[in-house]
Amino acid sequence: MPEIQPFRGLRFSDTHLAPEVLAPPFDVIDETARQRLLDGSPHNIVRIDKGPQGHDEDWYQEAAEIKSQWIEAGVLVRDETPALYGYRQRFSLDGQEYERTGLIGAVRLQPWGQGIHPHERTRTGDRADRLMHMRAVRANMSPVFGIYRDPDGTIETLLAPPSGLLLDEAEVDGVEQSFWRIDDPAALALLSCLIGERDVVIADGHHRYETALAYQAERRQADGNPSQDQPYDYVMMYLTRAEAPGLRILPTHRVIHGVGELDQERLLHSLHADFDIRPLWNPENWAHILSVAAQDTVALGLAMRDMGTFILQLRDPGRLRVVAPDLPPELLRLDVSVLEKLILGPHLEISVESLAAGERVTYTVDAEAALEAVKSHQAQVAFLLNPTTVDQIWQVATHGMTMPQKSTYFYPKLLTGLVIYPLESA
Repeated sequence: MPEIQPFRGLRFSDTHLAPEVLAPPFDVIDETARQRLLDGSPHNIVRIDKGPQGHDEDWYQEAAEIKSQWIEAGVLVRDETPALYGYRQRFSLDGQEYERTGLIGAVRLQPWGQGIHPHERTRTGDRADRLMHMRAVRANMSPVFGIYRDPDGTIETLLAPPSGLLLDEAEVDGVEQSFWRIDDPAALALLSCLIGERDVVIADGHHRYETALAYQAERRQADGNPSQDQPYDYVMMYLTRAEAPGLRILPTHRVIHGVGELDQERLLHSLHADFDIRPLWNPENWAHILSVAAQDTVALGLAMRDMGTFILQLRDPGRLRVVAPDLPPELLRLDVSVLEKLILGPHLEISVESLAAGERVTYTVDAEAALEAVKSHQAQVAFLLNPTTVDQIWQVATHGMTMPQKSTYFYPKLLTGLVIYPLESA
């Protein structure tokens, strides 16, 4: 079972901590957003965490040097004593108010399936980038995002923020962010015990966890496999309960490009073999229509440049079992599985290997952006999906299976820069 322990975090000093120095995770920041963050503060964490588009390997060492300079200048300071860290986010989504609270700690690295479970496959490029980054900066810049089962909310009751917070309802990207230390010995011991009784499923940051495993193996070999625990035997992780109303998942839509000369009419005709197809006359109402269409089956939205926008409703929910007989039952009713096995592969010749390499498919949670990409001829086809549920994720992960890449988008994202986990002893 997972082992969590407090650590001496590296944080922005009290005089430097502000919304302007924080950033989303590196993998959701495009070049425009990166430049905006850089312009907002000379000390935005993105200067260390994400390089410019097309950067070479020298950038990783530059990031490490900036980190060292900030420590020397007192911009970043190391906590004197170990702590776990409480983290609360309050936000609005679809007209409703939500709150999600969790804790950040150092979790002992374990091979997949030993109390810690992945739920989706990762892309090779992200793993390679993060490993080079970790070798240079020798720190976890962003926490892995994990969830645990706690129907009664026992753990969450121990996370009530104190009167003095390090960050108190600071608004970043429309989300109120609060952050605090948890250093009471009794609370730390109880939290460690309760977390240790539960499985953890990775919600976000699979590549960061896999990178941490690779880095651990490298360092252990280089250091002669020391008998004592080392900082790199752990990874920084944020944990929140799976049953929390504030654990929200957005659908991740697929935007397709580079598939050669696409005969849209032929594609639509071919898809009719497995799907009932009807026009989507009002794309602005796609989410509700798609949700209703998915009752007792799987439904997808399809947008094409010239033919228009359609709802694809899987005629036979058991069809995937015929096409992919080895696919576990937990994966048969997932939008992403149906899309991959019944459409992308057979009709668009996009293989699993191409998806892993990030070729010909890009991902977005913004349905309007996906539709506009097709309309403006920046993409050939777009597929709109319903969100994956927490229960689907839990069942897939704890049964030792994984979903295709980018099956989920947990909202809101965790901020980078609240606390850094050093991979070197002080």
